[in-house]
Order: sequence, then structure tokens, then C-alpha cells
Amino acid sequence: MTRFPSSLKPIMTAFPIATALAISLSAHANEAALSESHQLMEITITASPFGRTSDEMVQPTLLLSGETLDNKRQATIGQTLSQELGVANSDFGQGAGRPVIRGQAGPRVDVLSNAVGAMDVSNLSPDHAVAINPLIARQIEVLKGPATLLYGNGAIGGVVNVSDSRLVTEITPGWSGAVEASVGTVARENQASADINYGKGPHQLHIDVTQARSDDYRIPGNSHVDGSGNEKRLLNSDTELRNGAVAYNHVDDNGNSAGVALSRYENRYGLPNEEEAFIDMKQQRFDSQVVLRNPVKGLESLKFRAGSARYDHIEFEAPGEPGTRFKNDEYQARVEAVHQAVAGFRGVVGVQFGHRDFSAIGDEAYVPNVVTRQGGLFIIEERQTAIGKLELGARIDQVRHKPDAGGPARQFTPVSFSAGTVYAFNEHTHLKASLTHAERAPATEELYANGPHIATGTFETGNANLKKERALNIDVGFDHHVGSLTFEANAFHKRVRNYIYGQDVGTTTDVDGEAFADLNYQQQNANFHGVEGAVTWSLVDTKAKKIDARIFADAVRGELADNQAVPRMPPYRVGVSLHGHQGPLSGNISLTHADRQTRNSGANETDTGSHNLLNADISYTLATRVGLGKPTLFLRGTNLLNDDVRRSTSFIKDVAPAPGRGAVMGVRINF
Repeated sequence: MTRFPSSLKPIMTAFPIATALAISLSAHANEAALSESHQLMEITITASPFGRTSDEMVQPTLLLSGETLDNKRQATIGQTLSQELGVANSDFGQGAGRPVIRGQAGPRVDVLSNAVGAMDVSNLSPDHAVAINPLIARQIEVLKGPATLLYGNGAIGGVVNVSDSRLVTEITPGWSGAVEASVGTVARENQASADINYGKGPHQLHIDVTQARSDDYRIPGNSHVDGSGNEKRLLNSDTELRNGAVAYNHVDDNGNSAGVALSRYENRYGLPNEEEAFIDMKQQRFDSQVVLRNPVKGLESLKFRAGSARYDHIEFEAPGEPGTRFKNDEYQARVEAVHQAVAGFRGVVGVQFGHRDFSAIGDEAYVPNVVTRQGGLFIIEERQTAIGKLELGARIDQVRHKPDAGGPARQFTPVSFSAGTVYAFNEHTHLKASLTHAERAPATEELYANGPHIATGTFETGNANLKKERALNIDVGFDHHVGSLTFEANAFHKRVRNYIYGQDVGTTTDVDGEAFADLNYQQQNANFHGVEGAVTWSLVDTKAKKIDARIFADAVRGELADNQAVPRMPPYRVGVSLHGHQGPLSGNISLTHADRQTRNSGANETDTGSHNLLNADISYTLATRVGLGKPTLFLRGTNLLNDDVRRSTSFIKDVAPAPGRGAVMGVRINF
């Protein structure tokens, strides 16, 4: 008789329960639902200037939209994407969570809003939230692997682009949008959001507003991994979010468009590794977009995007006791010109500029004030060949950091090249391969940090002599998207020269009676390799109903040249899921096993235990219209096994587990 490891027994126990639930829900269903499922494959990736679908992208890409996004969206982008192939969450409580793509995080992953950067300080530290609201997103795209050609050296590990309806290139006549409200049990949370658009003739108006709050969330046992700390609730994990925007877009009969958007983002959340400390964050942002169709002979389109933001947050030691203040005034602009085929090559030429004025003020400001200027020029060309679509690209950037104190000014010139191909066996089956050389300039904190970082419990010391990272990345993928059996699989290998990382040197520094683990920024060569894949079976597929079963797995390993592990790498994961849809009723259930992580770096990075995460949701769309649309009632359960979930990617995993068992119920109206 086959014996399963004890850590996998919950999966084997829960799978028949999941099957029974999915069958009871039946599945996909009427022609409209089937039509929608096929159309999802045709959604374009807005982060690509060519307007490609996922199948047409050389780079591995995942996309969340429609019902799939509705069922997965949470308060942070990291939480929303945490169960996707190749993506983990940095996990700093409920308030902050940034995506980790194939083990790459922080300044190696660029998070965008409508293809323009977040313009916050979330890449500086994991306790800083991303100033982009996933609760009003219409589409979230993840480009896995180097995306430096399009978005510069800060995207050497990948890109997450959150697309909403603030800036559009097509008018939707009349009223359109979505309204949602929900309440939850794990943190007595409640949230409400509205995304409303009105189009008439060449004009479209937009307004969105979000308000969400939560109390300290429930945990399965004690907060500290050693059994100490608080029991049943994680203290100081409460959150409060407010976000709103207004926008106007004009689109003429030739498809030329122009739009502007004003938004404000406010986020207040506790730091659960501290007793009373919390962050109070604000950002005001202006975005604009102009798209010209066939502006001159030889050009298919000319697109201009720009954004500017004033950002600041204060890290309070306790209510009424402000500590360090972080400010970031930033603007970004990019121009993309897509040209018609020349000698068989169709391509895009673009430029990108950025200016960032960062400052940290206070006794615990561990990074000095720094002005960063960046400019880049890129070209990407493609043509059909006997081995499929061939894509070639190159980019050169110039990055200059100028601190007002604490170190010398540094200037870098990252250069990137890429070659890839997509070979289509048929319309639905593709073989993809790419080879990329990508370079990254050191980030501000890596060069100039010098002081205690309260949130992570480290005393960080930068190195002003750091060199550029140089990465050679090989990626091979295969996918098939039609029939009763569909699958996708990717394998990748990355070799990095001068990889920059925070080395836990095993000593501590005392600051005002508090001990901080010494973290020095160093560099040496490193290797990363991994695989990710999923297989989906269509168990029932008729005009009236459909049931899909899926098994998925991903793994990544990072190792430094001295045979030490790269810090805070995600473990391997394997899981199963079932999706059912019949008429107005739909449901999903998934169980993911994350293995323990014992490959650590430094004396203060501890082992992480395995966990099993069981999530489920069910929704029902009413036949009666309310206002402009039909309400959908939903019920979502998270961590239903009430497992002690601690993520190896988190700095605070030993004192702050993820939330325990919870349920969210609400209503959503799409119109």
C-alpha cells in the first residue's frame, strides 16, 4: 500500500471532499459562459506594446481577469497573486504584501499601474505597501523572468501590471463598471468599492472609490513560532484603506485617444512584529495617456504615458508618537512607437525617463536622501521565420544616484539583450524559448543604507562600491489550450554575476538597548533554476455544465557561489483544484501544499515549516436586475484547515503567521 508523507495527508483527505463539492456545484455552463471562457484566451496583455495575447508572448505570462480575478482579489497585490504559478507573497501582515516572482523580489520586480510605475517606496522594504489598489483592477498581468527590455533594470526579475478603467483607448457607451461590498470573519473586515464609467460619443468619464478596514486577524495558535507571543489573534495587524480617482478620456473616430486621471491613496496599517508601531501612508497621483493610430507613414501607433506622484508615509512608534518619515516625489514618462514591417521585421522603438527625489527624515532613517535619474532607449523587433516567430531586442539605460550625504554619487549603464521564439504547432499549442542578458544597477538602500531598520529587526549596511548585476536567463515553455486535457509547463535557469543580497553576518548591533541583526549588502555570483507547470482535465464539458480539475506545482532554488542559499527563497508547492460552473452557480476549491524550507542564509534566518492551504468559494448570480446589473452573491473561505501558515519569503514569519480560518461574504454587481 502506498504511503504518503504526513505533510501531504491533508491533500489526500481533502481531495474527495473537494470532488464532491465541485460535482455538487456542477460546472461551466450555458453557451454564454462557454463563450466567455474561450474569450479569456484572447485578452491582450496591456504591458506589451504589440497588444499580444498570452499565447503570442515569448516571455512566460499569466493573466487574471473577469470571474477569475473576482474570486482571487484581496487587499494587497501580493495576497491576490500568492497562489499563482511562480509567484509568492513577501507577507508583512495584512497591510503590506509585494509579489515575489521565481524567488526575485524588492528592487528586482517592478509593479506598475497601467504600465507606469507605482512611484512609492515599496521596493525599499517589505513593510512598505504598494500604493496600487487591486480591489478596482480590471486585469492583472505578470511577466515572469527579465522584463528589462520594456521596463528597465528594475524589472530584471519580472513585472506585475495592474490595469484598471481609469485610462482607456475605447469608449464604452452608457453606464459600465462594478460595485462590490463584503464582510469577513477572520479580522472582522469590511470593504466596499465602486468603479463607475459613463461613455457618450467620444467622451468617457470615470470615478472609482474604495474603503476597507480590518481589525487584528485571527491566527491558529500562538503568534511566535516557539509557542510564545499572543494567542488566537495577531496584535497590531489592523488595517484601514481609502482610495479614489476621477478620470476623463476622449477617443475620436480614428481611434486616437487621450486621457487624464487624478487619484489619492491612503493606507494605515499596523506592523505586527511591533507592539504599537504602524504606518500612515498617503499618495497623490496624476496620470495621462495619449495614443495616436497611424500618425505618420510607416507607424502603426504612437503611445505616450506619463505619471507623477507625491508620496509620503510616517512610521509611528505608537499613536501620537511619529518616528521616521519617508517622502518620495517622482515622475515617469515613456513613449512607444510601433512601426510597420521593414524587411519583414515589425517592431517598437521607445524611450523611458524617470526622476525620483527620495528622503527619509528621523532618528531611525537608515537610508539617506537620494535623487535618482534614469533614462532608457529600447528596441524590440519580430518576424515570422521557419522556426516560428522570432523576437530580438536590446535596451540601454543610464541610472544615476546622488545622495545628499552618506556616500558618493554613482552612475551605471545597464545594457540588456534578448532573443526568443514562439513556435506554433497549431493555433492552441506552442513551444517557447528565450535567451536574455539583463543588467541591474544597485538600488538606493543597497548602496547607502546605514542604520537600524526597525520593521525587519536588522541593522543594514550598504556598500557604495557595488557593481552592476549581470544575469543570463534561459527559459523554455510548452503549452496546449484546447480539448479535454490542457497544460502549461516552464523550466528556467538564471546565472547572475555580482548578485546583490543582504548577508546576515551572524552578529548584532545594540541601538538604545535593542538588538538588531547585522545585515550587510554584498555581492557574489549566484544561480537560480526552477520549474512550474499545471495540467487541467475537463471532467464534464457540455453546453449546460462543465467541471475542470487541475493539478499544479512550482519550484525554484537559488544558490550563491559559496554554496549558501539565497535568502528568503519560496519552497516548492504542489496543489489540486476543482472549478465548477452551471448557469448562475459557480464554485472553486483548491488545496496547496507548501513544503518546509530549510535552505537558509545566515544565522538569523530560521527554518520554515510546511503548510497546507485549503481555499474555496461559491457564487450565485440572481436573475433579477438591481439598478444596472444582476447581483452576484459570493461566499469565500480561506485557510479552511486553520493551518499555521508561515511563509519563508517573509522577514517576520517567526512572529507573524498568515491569517487562520476565515470566511468572506458579499455582493458584486457588474454592469
